[in-house]
Amino acid sequence: MCIFASVSLSSRHNQNIPVWHRKAQKAYRVNRVIIILQMVAALVMCGVILYGMARVLN
Repeated sequence: MCIFASVSLSSRHNQNIPVWHRKAQKAYRVNRVIIILQMVAALVMCGVILYGMARVLN
């Protein structure tokens, strides 16, 4: 079974979870998006730092 197939199956199961469950709440999805944005920002900052260090050392 492919990873993508399991992801699509799990998303269908999320409809059956109760309203009070952590994964059913909007804050859970918002926090996931914020974490992904922070990861992207960290990678961009690493690139900026490496570019700046290479420019200073050369």
